[in-house]
Amino acid sequence: MFQTWRLKVREAEEALNAGRLNEAHQSLVSNDLTQFLPGKRLAARIATRLAERAQQSACDADLTAGWRDLQAATDVAGETPELLAARRVLAESSLRQAEKLLSSGDTARAIGKLEELQKAGHAIPRLDTLMQIARRMLSAEHLGRRGKFSDAEAQLSAAVALEPSLHFLEAKRTLCHQKLTRSRELTADLHRAISDSAWSDALSLADSLLELAPESQLARDARRRAWAKVGTRLADSYQPKQTQEWIPSRHPGKEQPVTAGPRFVLWVDGVGGYLVCLAEEVVIGQAVDGNGVDIPILGDLSRRHARIRREGEGYVLDPLHAVRVAGRPVQTKTLLNDGDEIELGEGIRLQFRRPHSLSGSARLDFVSRHRTQPWADGVLLMAESCVLGPRWQNHVVCRDWSGDVVLYRQDDELYCRAMDSIEIDGALCDGRGRLDVNSHVVGSDFSMSLEELDKCSIQPLL
Repeated sequence: MFQTWRLKVREAEEALNAGRLNEAHQSLVSNDLTQFLPGKRLAARIATRLAERAQQSACDADLTAGWRDLQAATDVAGETPELLAARRVLAESSLRQAEKLLSSGDTARAIGKLEELQKAGHAIPRLDTLMQIARRMLSAEHLGRRGKFSDAEAQLSAAVALEPSLHFLEAKRTLCHQKLTRSRELTADLHRAISDSAWSDALSLADSLLELAPESQLARDARRRAWAKVGTRLADSYQPKQTQEWIPSRHPGKEQPVTAGPRFVLWVDGVGGYLVCLAEEVVIGQAVDGNGVDIPILGDLSRRHARIRREGEGYVLDPLHAVRVAGRPVQTKTLLNDGDEIELGEGIRLQFRRPHSLSGSARLDFVSRHRTQPWADGVLLMAESCVLGPRWQNHVVCRDWSGDVVLYRQDDELYCRAMDSIEIDGALCDGRGRLDVNSHVVGSDFSMSLEELDKCSIQPLL
């Protein structure tokens, strides 16, 4: 009687001869055919073909597929000369790919590739060295964003010492040194400008320093102080342009009085400041004394320029004066989509974002160089929750945080929730606690503060 395993070997061999390599390998493994001599011989042939395909994948830059084929071949045939040769080709290609990513500045992705190789247990020469270089480069990037260019240069020098043959490391160190020199000049000039109360100069210098170091706390604080001084003078002397109001007013020529809804400023250390609006409807307008709008902007726009209202799962923009959405003039209520650019008047541009699919909150980012009064990096239209943390889809992206922190509303109060214990206003909480209008929150790797605005409009908080 013909043994079943012989039939399975023949089927696997026919699949191999027909070019169905994956099918042949699967049949060999699932039927445990390598325990028979014909199966072992077939396994050697399949392993050779897998090794050839792995090398071709390396040439095509599909390294994930190459390593997968190499692992499959090793499982059925062990280490063979063909597999060792393929492993060398894949290792060299993987390291070249990581080096290319590091050279182009995509450090986080390079680390991801190197970690995949480490987790897979691939014994590749230089792998650990390249990982150390990548981590030092990432550290230098984080330090540079904060304006700590001296420490960043030290990290890059250590990376150069690990492998001097990587010429892009020396180029990055040279560039870092140039930024260090420039930042010292700007910092000295900025301190002088602040000391002399030359706020226009201080604003310009702070912006220049932030171009070098986007998370420089010194520059952020200086810019906030400068905007408070310069912005007030601009607002006092500014005469808004007359534009047609799309929605007829009950009393032509007069603006209807409005009181700002509940709001506060959220300061996140090392990240920035955000104006948080809790009302379902907010009014955007010019930053002038007594205007009472929710989102006051220093710029060329009307006292009450537009309204944004949260309706169900979406947000609707109601233009009161000239507004463009995604480049198109709008004269009626318009549903906002994630990524839409809103232009108010001439040149004041914001981007509407709904980054987190599980939250109804939205964010307004400034595309132009305008800012709110008081100064903030952006505006959060907070619904039931606001998520801060390292993931790109969070409302506030905090790259160096280890996990998410959530602000949420419950029973007409505001709470903070984190994965680990947090300290709120000096009291230790087990990952959750209630916030007041001027609370300070500290975690293992973060800190943030709430700053009350108009007392009459923000108390009670909700």
